[in-house]
Amino acid sequence: MDKQNIDQFSFFELASRRKYIVEKASFEDISRGIDFYVKGKYQKTKKEVNMLFAVKRKKSQNYSKYHDRWIWIEYKKHKDRPGWIYGPSHFIAFERSKDFVIINRKVLLDHINSKHCKVRWDSPFVADSRNAKYRIYQNPRNGSQISQILIKDIMNLEGVAIWKKNGE
Repeated sequence: MDKQNIDQFSFFELASRRKYIVEKASFEDISRGIDFYVKGKYQKTKKEVNMLFAVKRKKSQNYSKYHDRWIWIEYKKHKDRPGWIYGPSHFIAFERSKDFVIINRKVLLDHINSKHCKVRWDSPFVADSRNAKYRIYQNPRNGSQISQILIKDIMNLEGVAIWKKNGE
């Protein structure tokens, strides 16, 4: 059986299957870095919560071991606009070939700013985005700043969840 033919659900479908109420964000909120409004009940207190999600999608639908291992962090969207890591979303969902890795944005930001993160802010910017592994690439046209980190660096952080695309 071809791997591409296995049922794979979108983030929207997976959240709905988990009994969350999901709405797509408005165009204005999408420009601010919010993709979905998600409502549900907090497991411990049964209190209703409203969450803002940003989904970082894969660029290609083809399986890629490289794209499943490395994730992009956006520090600046443009010269004068902060990137999604500083945005209003409560959670970030990184799409991989077979799942979504979900993390609290503030936990990820704390990790990025900690001594445990390997991103080198003390080194000069790299000239090519392909060299942005733990280094900062600044786009000369728009001033955006991005870097790549290994997904395994965040897997043991507090509250990380994995939603398998097959619905399990």
